[in-house]
Amino acid sequence: MPPPVTVLHTADWQIGKPYGRVSDPDKRSRLRQLRLDAIARIAELAASRAASAVVVAGDLFDSPTPAASEVSAVCAAIGGIGCPTLVIPGNHDHGGPGSIWQSPLFAEEQARRAPQLQVLQHPQPLELEALVVLPCGLQQRHESQDPCAWLAALDWASMPAAKARLVLAHGGVSGFAGSDLDDENPSGPVNLINLKAPWLGEIDYLALGDWHGCKQVHPKAWYSGTPEPDRFARSAEYRSGQVLEVQLQRGQPPKVTPHGTGQCGWHDLQMTLSGDADLPRLERQIDQLLADRVGLDLLLLELDGCLSLRAHQQLEALLQRWEAQLLRLKRRGSVGISADDQELQALADLAEAPLVAAVVRDLQQQLAAATEPAQRELLAAALLELHRSVQTPCA
Repeated sequence: MPPPVTVLHTADWQIGKPYGRVSDPDKRSRLRQLRLDAIARIAELAASRAASAVVVAGDLFDSPTPAASEVSAVCAAIGGIGCPTLVIPGNHDHGGPGSIWQSPLFAEEQARRAPQLQVLQHPQPLELEALVVLPCGLQQRHESQDPCAWLAALDWASMPAAKARLVLAHGGVSGFAGSDLDDENPSGPVNLINLKAPWLGEIDYLALGDWHGCKQVHPKAWYSGTPEPDRFARSAEYRSGQVLEVQLQRGQPPKVTPHGTGQCGWHDLQMTLSGDADLPRLERQIDQLLADRVGLDLLLLELDGCLSLRAHQQLEALLQRWEAQLLRLKRRGSVGISADDQELQALADLAEAPLVAAVVRDLQQQLAAATEPAQRELLAAALLELHRSVQTPCA
């Protein structure tokens, strides 16, 4: 029996991803560059593991018509991978008319910068020295039929008996699709791959793309996930920022080892602020989470509870500091006001005009009587703004 062949399985690079929810254009550019930087780490891993091939299971680009600069940058980065690099079209960079894969620019850049790169657009076997690759790419964003359906008609007996067989596909399985973790609406039952099809008995590994987390879905089938994380996890089991090292032998179960390749941290922190004393605890937790990293992390911060007016100002200052350090600070929840009589009286006394004192009393009464969350949030914001304005000297 021939020795095992090592393949690196990766997918969903989505080069050119716009990161539209990140407001700062410089930070959006930084996130896009981090996705490109991951290719160099894949090249290093391929060399260290003596990989015979790197396979990209769809969505190398985020669009079927990426910018010319992205095409050049990708080809230059892939050129650093020292073994055959095999790519199939995914739903984001499908192989339909007008896509990047038919572009003269791509053909020129690929030939010039990454000659070992092959885009497998057609459903036909590709035989390598120790491996047979069976590509199942997408010719349009949404396919109503199983992209692997063509495998049912293959003459398996005519294939090399000793070479491992790898299927490269992009899509969901039994409704488990990449869109399930997107903020977009699920696209419905499209691009679905049947994991009960008879052809699975004829292959050694199914390398899947579309789901952005690393997940095994069949004894022979894995999603590698994206090599650079691009979203907040929706469950404790969700893992991304990895590439899979797969050791294959004909007729043997695959041996799969995940390797971390991501640099960007996507963190989720939840806390109830029961009083002002909890604010230093929140500060310590986030400072420990981020350490000295600047421009490499995103944070989903979910807060509830209550703080005094003074502590609210302190919280706003901390949020501004963290937002400067982070690539994105996404906030959820709402922190109420627990101002005591002394704090409110001090606020009223700061104003020489009786009108301000009357406004403070009126806001306090309305806040005490309000039952709708939106109304309470609006009244609290008004009280906080009034507190901030009298605490801040006029220029």
